[in-house]
Amino acid sequence: MERLRVTKDVRLKFLRAHMTILDEAFKELSDTQDQELNLVYAKIKEIEDTMNRQESE
Repeated sequence: MERLRVTKDVRLKFLRAHMTILDEAFKELSDTQDQELNLVYAKIKEIEDTMNRQESE
């Protein structure tokens, strides 16, 4: 019985460690996607501003 408990505890620790790694990986992925979206938005804004200046000239 003790052996089963120890095995279960080891498996839970293993799963928790891997869940932490996965959580960190998804957070980094999310941060990267946000940064990329910000770059795309900035480029669109730059193009829009350029077009507006050209229209007003």
